[in-house]
Order: sequence, then C-alpha cells, then structure tokens
Amino acid sequence: MSAAPIRVTVLGSGTSMGVPSLACHCRVCTSQDPHDNRLRPSLLLSRNGQNVVIDTTPDFRQQALRVGLDRLDAILLTHAHADHILGFDDIRPFNIRQKSSLPVYGTEETFRVIRRAFAYVFDDAPTHSTVPSVDLHVINGPFELMGVQIIPVPLLHGDLEVLGFRFGRAAYLTDFSSLPDSSAALLEGLDDLIVDALRDVPHPMHQTVDQALALIEKLKPRRAWFTHIAHDLAHAETNERLRKLGLRHVQLAYDGLQFEVRVDAVSSSPRRSATPAESIPTSVLAFTSPEQWAAHYAHSARGSVLAIGNFDGIHLGHQAILRAAVQRAAKTKDVATALTFDPSPRKVLRPESAPLRVSTNAQRMDWFGTVGLEAAVVLPFTLDLARLSPEEFVEQILVRGLHVRAVLVGENFRFGHQQAGNVALLRELGARHRFAVEIIPPVALDGEIVSSTAIRREIAAGNVTHAARLLDRPFALTGEIVSGTGTGRRFTFPTLNLKPEQELLPARGVYVTRTLLEGETRSRRSVTNVGMRPTFNGACLGVETHLLDFSGEVTAKRMEVRFWKRLREEKKFAGPEELRAQIARDIAVARRFFTRLRRYRTARQPV
Repeated sequence: MSAAPIRVTVLGSGTSMGVPSLACHCRVCTSQDPHDNRLRPSLLLSRNGQNVVIDTTPDFRQQALRVGLDRLDAILLTHAHADHILGFDDIRPFNIRQKSSLPVYGTEETFRVIRRAFAYVFDDAPTHSTVPSVDLHVINGPFELMGVQIIPVPLLHGDLEVLGFRFGRAAYLTDFSSLPDSSAALLEGLDDLIVDALRDVPHPMHQTVDQALALIEKLKPRRAWFTHIAHDLAHAETNERLRKLGLRHVQLAYDGLQFEVRVDAVSSSPRRSATPAESIPTSVLAFTSPEQWAAHYAHSARGSVLAIGNFDGIHLGHQAILRAAVQRAAKTKDVATALTFDPSPRKVLRPESAPLRVSTNAQRMDWFGTVGLEAAVVLPFTLDLARLSPEEFVEQILVRGLHVRAVLVGENFRFGHQQAGNVALLRELGARHRFAVEIIPPVALDGEIVSSTAIRREIAAGNVTHAARLLDRPFALTGEIVSGTGTGRRFTFPTLNLKPEQELLPARGVYVTRTLLEGETRSRRSVTNVGMRPTFNGACLGVETHLLDFSGEVTAKRMEVRFWKRLREEKKFAGPEELRAQIARDIAVARRFFTRLRRYRTARQPV
C-alpha cells in the first residue's frame, strides 16, 4: 500500500561530547567540512504532520531550531545517560504551544533517572514558572505512534540494557556494544539501518567500525548509516575508505541528513497480466532539490543517470525510461535518479487545463523504488524555475546540481522557458557539457501508444481493466479510512469509507477490487462503490468498500483499494431492501471473478 512514508532527519550524529569537542584541536575538530560538526545523537521521525523525537540531548533546543520543529507529538528514550536526556526541559514550548502533555516512552530504569534528574517536573510542588508536562509510558513491547508500529530492540551498552527502535523498514541503534540474538530477529528485511560506529579503536560500551560492518553484513540492510561518531573519524575520508572497500551502501550519517522510510511491508509488483502480487519493493532516497542530492553524494565520485519526466502513474512507457536508466547506471556505477516535479508544470503555468493526477507522490516513490532507482529529486515547480532557459536548466539543474552523466527522456520531451528545448537541443547541450543523451521510444500495447492521457481517459470512463494493462498494475486509490454515516451497516452491508488522496477517481459505479489495510501483508477481496449513494439521497461523492470474508472491527487507519473490473453503473433503487439484494448479487459476481482468476493462475503454473 502506498502509505505515507516516515521522513527521518538525523538531528545529531556525534558522541556524548559532540564534535568538535571542547579544548580539542585535532584535524576533525578543526575541520572546515560541515559534516564533521556533530551534535549529540538524536533522530526526528515525521509523518502526516506529526513528529517524534528519539532522545532529548543537551543539544535538543539547537537541533529543534535548526530543523524548524514547531510541533512535537511524542518522545522515545533509548536510555538515561546524560547525552540522551538533558534536553528534557526544552520540551516546555511544545506543551505551551500545543496545550497538552507529551507522551514519553522508555524503560522503567530510564524513568527512574528522569524522575530524579528532573524532580521538579514530578514533585507536584507549586511553581512560578512552567515545567514540562509529560505522560510516561513504560515500554513492554511494540506500540503505535503516527499510525506506525514502533518495535523496541533490546541492546547492551556495556553492561547496561538499552533500547533501539525499529519503525517501518528502518531501525535506529545508537549507543550499544552488542546485539542479542533475540534482537537480531527483530531487524530482518530492513531498508535502512542507523547504527553505532564510534571509531576504529575498541571501546567497552560502543561498536567499532569493523564491528558495525560485521553487523551490517549479518542483517543485510539496503543502506546503512553510522552514528555516534567520534572525532577519530573524518567524514569524507571515512566514506572514501568505505567506498574503496566496495561498501557503497554504507556511509557516515551527518547532522541534517534526511531520507524517507517505507511504512508498509508490501506493495503490488508489476506483472504483464495486471493481476497484482504481493511483494516487497525497494525504497528510494527522496530529495527536493539538486543541492540536497549533491550534498548526499558529495563523499563519492558518482554522478547521476537521470530519467526526467512527470511520471504520473508510472505506466509502461515511464517504466521503459526508468529501467533503461537503472541499467545504464549499473554499468557506469552512477546513481540511477528520477527528476520530476511537484506540482506538475501545467498546474502552475496553465491551471485551467491541468489534468487530474493519477498518482500521488508517495505512489511515485513506491514505483521508483520498485523499478530499481536509487534516488528521486522531486523539484518544486515554480514560476522562477519555469523562466529558466533550456541552457540555464541544463547548466544549473543537471550539470552543477545533479552532476549528470547521462539523461534519458521520451521523444516528446520539452524543457526550459516556454518549452523552447527539445530532444535535439538536449543532444547539443549534452555534447557541450559531456553527458550522454538517450531517447527512449514510446511503448505500444496492442497498437496503442501508452500515455498518461490514455490512462486518465480509461479510468474516468470506468475502464479500469484496460487502464491496469497500460499501467502494468491495477489503478489504486489510497488514503485514510474515515467515518461514514453508518447507513451500510444498518441497512445493507458494512463498508469502509476511503478519503482518497488521488485527484482522479474512476467513473461512478461498482467495482471488483482488492483492499490492502495498513499493517497487513496481503490484500483482501472486496467490492467497492464509487458514487453518490442515490438510494439514500447522498449529496457528495464517496468511495465505500465492502471486504469479502471478513468480520470484526477494522483498526487500520489507512487502506489502498485496487480496481480490477467494473461490474455496473451506480443506480438509484426503490429502497434499502432492493439495494441490499443487488449488492448481494454484486458480491456473488465478484466471488466468481476471483474463483475464475484462481483457476486461471493455477492452469498457468509450470508443470
């Protein structure tokens, strides 16, 4: 499901003394590289407007100001050492601004120290000043924040028991020297691992670089980041050492590093038959400017292999461009990157004629990862950007910003002010600036050129089966599960009401669908109505889904509905009983559809 990802921001990546350390004049403490300036270790998790901080370090106020943190919804504490809790008092502004207590999660031992160190918070004595207002929650197992399951990971920090945390497909393990075998089982299938790697010289309470690398080899995350880094390790020099060892997926974290983490465990994978299968996609590093991209890859000599386009829906034609970029980048050892825009250029330049978008940014990120891209730059499209000439666009964005080695586009690609640039000019500029240009021809399916325009037309007409063939997967709506009127539960069949995030909806009618609930690993068979509920004189368009073979209460907050086949148009019935009978017939037809599909799949299995 294309659930909203977690944005991870590294607030601090240094040791308990920070880097530079007081009164130290070593080459790292005096370095001019901003990546060698490291505040005490802390992490910020953000999702759907909510923010969770892991550890309130003595630098917490500075860290929060630096990232513009104006809301805080919870605090996780790994342990009670001073470099992880002494910023506790700085949560007061959030109490005042939000007019509420903040939930704090930690172990009983951590709270024992917190109560002693910040006695004025808990002693109920009268005060003439504000004090932090908190609700302490002792961690006894997994719990939920921001609609995400947080899994505590027990660790040993010397002889002290401390916690790491897993959230979605990432984990944060700071301040530890050993990982129990039982905890390793909690860390399977990670995309990102942020892990303690203090220095090269052994330390009784922290991992060395070699120990961290051994753990990374054992857990096999897609990417790994070192944190709690001492002044023994220079940022650029250490990353270059890792690169020469062939460890391109391992880097030092740095203060201000941001990346997105997948929340859902599964997503549909591309199949020519447009019958989705549950699979685990890879995640993609997301940036909002060329400068962010360049800063992230500054430690390496890698350039970008760019696929440029709007990529709305990421259909078969888009996938041809993206996969060609991935293949080229694999040969040249560069970064397979998508350059796209939000909002779409037409929405800014000609809003009255801008088409409704098929996919959300989260869905595009899902599919960028699925086809194998390493990074995506989602460039905010502004009038200033639109005024760049083709030459300025190439020089500023592609060459200086993204260190381009090759550009891959469709044959109708236009760029620059008033779309003055075309593929012929792009080739000329490529020769001038020494980057390759590859033009990918359009993809045809049964004689029809695959395009976002054609897909929008099919979806708007309710032809979701054909749209799925062009997309290479079913069209899907994602969003929050919201409360309905209760009419279905009272009079017909219980339904889940979706608040769609997509701009484009299928034509009104009843559809065979599959629905993936947040937190589950397989989608469920379902029947979905898109319409106004005319039998009950509905006044607004809604998306209601009935899950087949399901009873009980749904606790998920989000879902994805995948559209396979349209059954009929929406119509007004004489009353609830007539509607109920029709829905029962719709459900029976949907069951037969899934039965035939299962038989078809079985027949196609190799003998």
